[in-house]
Amino acid sequence: MSLAPHRSYYGYRLGGRVNCSRIVFWQEMPSPHQAPWIRALASLLPDRQVIGVFQKDVAPFRLAMGWSQPDYGQAQVFISPGRSTIEALLHSDCERTVHVFSGIVHNSVLDAAFRQVLSSRARVGILSEGRDWRGAKGMLRQAHSFFHERSYRRRVDFILALGRVGTRWFTKCGYDPAKLFPFCYVVEDHRGTDNQSHTKGVSITSVGRLISLKRIDLLLKAVAKVSSPEWTLKIIGEGEQHPFLEEMAERFRLQKKVVFRGSMPNLQVRQELALADIFVFTSRADGWGAVVNEALMSGVPVICSDYCGAADLIHSGFNGELFRCDSLESLTDTLQKWISKGPLSDAKREEIRSWSRCIEGEAVARYFLEIIGYFENGGGRRPRAPWITHQ
Repeated sequence: MSLAPHRSYYGYRLGGRVNCSRIVFWQEMPSPHQAPWIRALASLLPDRQVIGVFQKDVAPFRLAMGWSQPDYGQAQVFISPGRSTIEALLHSDCERTVHVFSGIVHNSVLDAAFRQVLSSRARVGILSEGRDWRGAKGMLRQAHSFFHERSYRRRVDFILALGRVGTRWFTKCGYDPAKLFPFCYVVEDHRGTDNQSHTKGVSITSVGRLISLKRIDLLLKAVAKVSSPEWTLKIIGEGEQHPFLEEMAERFRLQKKVVFRGSMPNLQVRQELALADIFVFTSRADGWGAVVNEALMSGVPVICSDYCGAADLIHSGFNGELFRCDSLESLTDTLQKWISKGPLSDAKREEIRSWSRCIEGEAVARYFLEIIGYFENGGGRRPRAPWITHQ
């Protein structure tokens, strides 16, 4: 049965035949960074079952961080299902079911379900971030993955690897590159937020937990070296490094240029992003970094560490630029370059907003269906991620 006629979608075409009757996603908890595309998938496949199986509900600390309850639309959702439900999902209509697993390394229930699926005739994929392979600890992680996963590495049909970090991780761990497909997180579309005027100069925004991993200290050191005086920095988030970072800002005499806003609900974060001229994401290591999506969908260019999965979304000079992870010189030079451009024009903001439609839920859902069709039909034209091909 043909899914739909060939259709252009922001430069991306859906073709081929998808024959599965069910697609089951196995994850630890509902995620607002996946719900938009799974919801779109269920809408595109009204005559098929799209199912989300979650071992627990959204954790309270995630809600405290600003997460909202994810909306999966027409997809069927199970939270902490019983054994009989799990068995039914695992063993019925195996040959026409696609199972996609996330978080199997850290969850025994998901790992057990995954290993049962491997012994069936169902198609099975993994959707996962990469892990940090740098240093001695990274080598141990890689060795553990290489040997722990050798029993099923060949059996898995496809890997949805989140960003360049994910793709490189799975390659290093011995997976067949032909089974690897770059994937992304997806966020809700709040493009309706109107931009308002802000203070004179370039408005820079950073969003994230104030912990050492996020390297806000590196950002403060970099802006302190920027020669142009016409900028302000807004830091949104909370964490254990807050007092240390405020003291650092005072030491660099940046009190009048740097504002700490604390934590806020996601919708308010999106409103703040819409006022920025530049968004900066300095994390030392991040499997993805969904706030990068949020900034781009607000029409804001992103300066991003090259060791983050979301770096895949950045087309240098168009919607932002990458800097070398942990390099003060690289970040300072990149900030200087973008601050020198001055406040963001309405035309440039709209250009970036328009581009970001390739990372909306429907575009990602169609890309996923092309991946499924590619394996069901024995190959053909290899699917390419729309955010990589479209600029």
